[in-house]
Amino acid sequence: MLVVGLTGTIGSGKTEVARIARGEGIPVVSSDDVARRIMETDPDVRAALHQRFGSDVVPDTGPLDRRRLAELIFGPTTDHTEHRHFVEQLVHPRVIESIAQWLDQLAARGEPMAIVESALIYNAGIEDLFDYVVAVVAPESLRRQRYRERTGSDADFEPRQQAQLSDDELRQRADFTIVNDGTLDDLEQATKTLLAILRHLPPRPVESVEDTDDEQADR
Repeated sequence: MLVVGLTGTIGSGKTEVARIARGEGIPVVSSDDVARRIMETDPDVRAALHQRFGSDVVPDTGPLDRRRLAELIFGPTTDHTEHRHFVEQLVHPRVIESIAQWLDQLAARGEPMAIVESALIYNAGIEDLFDYVVAVVAPESLRRQRYRERTGSDADFEPRQQAQLSDDELRQRADFTIVNDGTLDDLEQATKTLLAILRHLPPRPVESVEDTDDEQADR
């Protein structure tokens, strides 16, 4: 089964690309959705978050205050960074495990392709889990406008953006890039064209230990 990573900076439109892919019959999972579920339902995670951030963020019962949590982990100070790293180290391993189980289930039933949507593929160092990575990029002014229209404010746009790789870095590291600076129809056409290409690509060969040793010996 071909496993494709889908990434992009805030407001780039990667979620829209994921929606289009689902419409084409391709299974898609969002790491953000998995993380939300884990933070809400995993008792160990909730307990750790409660101890770190208190009952204002994690009440004894009921949903987390995600807006307050975002205020604590996205920002310019050292405390913001430390809080964000705490949450990432707590949640990311469980997210990866959950997604791996989902992919195993899809492979077992014979799905030819699956897509994992995540803004932090490279930040989390999980790019090797994918055969190919697709990055969705767009000009910052347009991304900011989209984010403001979606959330009603762009007050936390900058700190969220700073926690991610830049578009230039994504272009350099991804296997494919979709530039989302046009209409929704343009994005749909570009996405469907890329999906048609991906459907005809083989999985990336797994580099063996022997191959790695040979490369190092040649240097």
